[in-house]
Amino acid sequence: MANLKRKKKHKTEDINLIWGIHPVMELLSSSPAQILELRLQKTMARAGEIVETARRQGVPYRLIENLNELSPAVKHQGVMARIRPFTVMGLNELIKIIRRHQADQPLIVALDSIQDPHNFGAIIRSAAAAGAQGIIFAKDRAAPLSGTVAKVSVGAVSRVNLCQVNNISKALKALQDEGFWVFGAAGDGGQSLYEADFNGPVCIVIGSEDKGIRPLVKEQCDFLIRIPMAGGMESLNASAAAAVIMFEIARHRLSG
Repeated sequence: MANLKRKKKHKTEDINLIWGIHPVMELLSSSPAQILELRLQKTMARAGEIVETARRQGVPYRLIENLNELSPAVKHQGVMARIRPFTVMGLNELIKIIRRHQADQPLIVALDSIQDPHNFGAIIRSAAAAGAQGIIFAKDRAAPLSGTVAKVSVGAVSRVNLCQVNNISKALKALQDEGFWVFGAAGDGGQSLYEADFNGPVCIVIGSEDKGIRPLVKEQCDFLIRIPMAGGMESLNASAAAAVIMFEIARHRLSG
């Protein structure tokens, strides 16, 4: 008989939990209604501060002797929160919000097959800091909105419009019909990031960690841009590349 190895089963992350002091405190401050219940380890150093904030915001909480017994797999820093599902919107709703705010030069980030929750969370944080109006991601071929995403974003997940679509290419076409220029980040060619014209409504497309932007999505882009790099480096991590591009757009617009 062949020697068969049993495959290990991986636990599915509970997408309705977030953890860590900074992500939970950010959510308490910005969107307390998102939190259903806080769970705090009695002995944590900042328990009193977090309890006081929870009381002020009307958020229920529980003090627990050993939080590790409830969630041994995550580095919770003594605090966790059970939350309502993150709010996502359709593309039409995102477009209506942009029209309503009448921003002269809105910025949207479209994610094509970003499957690492750490990259997803880091991109959300950078997008919030760079003033992006929204992030578009697909229902399939994408990391789900989870506690890891929220933790890495340090709470910024509640500060950016999150838009989930069935088809990235069709979403880009709809944005183009609204007057957006679509720029695809491509390490293998295209115009230098520092020579591109980012005036007007802009959508930046960031591709997957291993293969970049898929061919059909790349064909939908108006322009391809690359980040010039020294030392023989070919590419950056997806979240690092997204941050470089978004803040270059912000710099370009401020100096223009």
